[in-house]
Amino acid sequence: MKDYIINCKSELKASDDAAGVIEGYASVFGGIDSYNDTIEKTAYDNVLKSNILPRMFFNHSHWELPIGKWDEMSVDETGLYMKGKLNLNLDEGRDVYEAVKFGSVDGLSIGFRMDEDGASFDDDGVRHIHNVKELLEVSIVTFPADKSARISDVKSALEALDNVKEFERFLRDAGGFSRSEALALCAKARKIFNPQVSELPKEEDINLDPAVAAMRKLNSVLRGN
Repeated sequence: MKDYIINCKSELKASDDAAGVIEGYASVFGGIDSYNDTIEKTAYDNVLKSNILPRMFFNHSHWELPIGKWDEMSVDETGLYMKGKLNLNLDEGRDVYEAVKFGSVDGLSIGFRMDEDGASFDDDGVRHIHNVKELLEVSIVTFPADKSARISDVKSALEALDNVKEFERFLRDAGGFSRSEALALCAKARKIFNPQVSELPKEEDINLDPAVAAMRKLNSVLRGN
């Protein structure tokens, strides 16, 4: 089972009825995103049965405090609809709410867990996601769907990295690496650029094949392929 982040076609708006309340579609059925993924109408059946609501973050910053909470989740013919409330006692919660009301932020993005048999590919190479195991988060995001916007966001994240821990988080969030893959890459990088560091896994114990494959995918995204 692996974790995924998908920026589907989505929409978000602030409610006119109550302060802090936001609602919108976290994903829309039938569309094809820039990673060639599409969400089928059966995708959230197990999620709805579990009755477990996802966390709310801004731009998938799941290592920080949630900026609010989702209170309602449902599926209709259009897609997965979410309704929740931003925590206006937090600075980031207030800032995001004002940005949503202003219209400068209007996207949602899902972070979920899926088994390998939860998706299948058609003859055109489109991956059809039909069974989400767990919906971990629905984030409010600046760039929900556009491919060029995603690339800009990834480049900005790269420029902002200051330490190994942040690089590990970046690999997991933007590159789709598992925790073990991200740690392996970080360990290898530290060994290359700082040979005096001694407390690292032995090179023969580090399996970089899955990480290399994921890095190639990330490189393809950055180059716009």
